[in-house]
Amino acid sequence: MLDTFLFQPMSAKKAKAARRQAATHDPASHAERPIPGWPPLAIRILGALGLVIGVYLSVLHYQAGAGGSIESAFCGSGTTVNCSLVLSSAYATLFGVPVAVLAAGSYVILLASTFLAVPGLTVLLCGWMFVFSLYMAAVSFFTIGAVCPLCTALYLVNLGLFASAVVQGRADQTMTRPRLAYAALGFSVVLLGIGLTQTEDAAHVTPLQEYLAPPPAEMDMGFVRYYYDQPAVVLRGSERHVEGPAGAVLTIHEFVDFRCPQCARARDTLLKFQHANPDDVRIVFRHYPLDRQCNTGVKSQVHPGACAASMAAECAAEQGKFWEYADLLFADQTKFKRTDFDAHARTARLDFEQFNACMDDGRTEALVKNDIDEALRLEIEATPTLVVNGRIIRGLPPVGKLASLVTLQKQQATGDTP
Repeated sequence: MLDTFLFQPMSAKKAKAARRQAATHDPASHAERPIPGWPPLAIRILGALGLVIGVYLSVLHYQAGAGGSIESAFCGSGTTVNCSLVLSSAYATLFGVPVAVLAAGSYVILLASTFLAVPGLTVLLCGWMFVFSLYMAAVSFFTIGAVCPLCTALYLVNLGLFASAVVQGRADQTMTRPRLAYAALGFSVVLLGIGLTQTEDAAHVTPLQEYLAPPPAEMDMGFVRYYYDQPAVVLRGSERHVEGPAGAVLTIHEFVDFRCPQCARARDTLLKFQHANPDDVRIVFRHYPLDRQCNTGVKSQVHPGACAASMAAECAAEQGKFWEYADLLFADQTKFKRTDFDAHARTARLDFEQFNACMDDGRTEALVKNDIDEALRLEIEATPTLVVNGRIIRGLPPVGKLASLVTLQKQQATGDTP
């Protein structure tokens, strides 16, 4: 009797556990609790929406990465809601690949997993996208300090995917505690690696916020005083290659040599500066090749082939592709022979016969020499040299200092002189 009393509770527990296990493996038991049919459909719809947004973001990323302003009604143009600030940051790429491209690829794999009936992979991908969205949202809000509306839309899509995957995973038992633990551990390790990689990359990239004109209270007054100490000049000659509106408060004429490494960096910096302040900054390109072939002001040969490069760029300008050709010259400053210029013409998709004729008859040499003569008149000797609203600045100052000049000129335009 005592034995029966002592062991009956244990036997009852074992019987209860056995019944629970049998119910788990009993098909009839599952028939009583049918698996919801909506999660796979919701995942497909949200996955397709995410793919569309991801592809569109990829296009916008390449616009921002090329220094171009983003033209989209969904992006905003303020200092807080601005796709350019987010997509131009170091956090918008991972191992050199745009995050938007990786996202689009993930949605393709996700959709394929739903049609191929691989529920485990579907749930895993939905979980990863949600976790990565949390990471990117935190980076956007707290590190970059700006919001991309389209990116935020993807975060919401991924939240919906995660919720759908939880319902599906619990119903078909692909989401178990051991799998959740392994997934959480794996996600943590991967996110740690991504965070360290992007943080290291960000240390070598100037945040786009620094290109924006600061509030009056944050102007670099030391640089403003330096600016006023520089010689004032009046530029002559035509402005052939211009980026930015005619009514901009700040016009920067840059005298450039295509073989000058500092000029290549200046090109990238000034382009981003102009697109960060699209209504307020205007860039005008002027040639000043440090090459005795066409520049009589150069005492010794510095950059052979630079004159021919300037003439080639002017030949490209005849076909409306000056900036495209200029960027090709800057991209590889070791290729400055005629065969290289011809290769660039093909890359830029110029009419090759017209380009060749232009190069052979040398008709653009006069345009290049006009810029050189103007530089010599202003006693410019090195590149890059800037003429900012009529004042000469030798070299390229930090972009934050140039941004202070935008605020200064806007104050002067409204009569609120500091």
